This record gives sequence, C-alpha cells and structure tokens, in this order.
Amino acid sequence: MMLLYYVIAGLATFVGMEFVARLMHKYLMHGIMWFIHEDHHREKQAEIEKNDFFGILFAGVAIYLFILGIKGNLMALSIAIGMTGYGIAYFFVHDMIIHDRHLHLRSWGLKHRPFRDLILVHDIHHKEGEGNWGFLFVIKGIDKVPEEEIKQKAK
Repeated sequence: MMLLYYVIAGLATFVGMEFVARLMHKYLMHGIMWFIHEDHHREKQAEIEKNDFFGILFAGVAIYLFILGIKGNLMALSIAIGMTGYGIAYFFVHDMIIHDRHLHLRSWGLKHRPFRDLILVHDIHHKEGEGNWGFLFVIKGIDKVPEEEIKQKAK
C-alpha cells in the first residue's frame, strides 16, 4: 500500500510540474527573468541557450531531493522521480519536437496529432509573445487552440 502512495506522489508531481512550469513561465520567465528567457524567443533556436538555466535549476532541486531519498526519505525520492520524468519529457517534447533543437524532431512531431497540437499551440505563444504558457499539455479553456489550423493539418 505504501508503494502505491509513493507512485501516486511521483505521478502527481509529474503532472503538477506542468502547472508550476506554466506559472513560472508566465510570471517569472516573461517577467523579471525575461533577460534569461528572451533568447528562447528568437527566430532560430540555438543548441545552448540562457533559457536552459531553468532546466538546470529544476534539475538541481531534483538532485537535492534524490539525495534526501537516498538517505531514506521516500516521499522526497518520489517527488524527485516525478520532477525528473517531467524534465526528460520537457527536453524531448519541448526542445526537440516543438523547437527542433538537438535531434530536430519537429517535422516528425507535425505528423503526429498530440505533438502537432502542442507545436501549433506553442507557436501561437511565440508569435503573440503571451498566453499558452504550458510546455507538455494542451488544456482547452486555458490555452488558445488554433482549431482551424489543427483541422487543416490533420487532413
């Protein structure tokens, strides 16, 4: 039963990280930390950006929680695993698929509906410079979803 409790905590952390990231993106990255995030909004993405600092920051927190987990705090370990899972998903989905960095998977992503929807929603954010603050999930009612473009590209 305790194992289930820790698995649920890890999964909840993974999902919760999207909302932490959305809030940070809106209020910090597009606020007082814009000087770090701005290179992420350039037309051409670089292999290394100042914006990568945010991933390093979250990785540092996860490493600290892993250390606590190794010392016996299984809840900290569960949270660290959830954060790390989110970080890995962010790296592949947001960096490699949406922004075509590193392995350059955007063209592949455009052929697969869940990734295509994320790409189109995130493109609105970069075009308008606001809204659509998420990274891994499209949430209708919160995110501005370009329904017509999604329908056209699905054909």
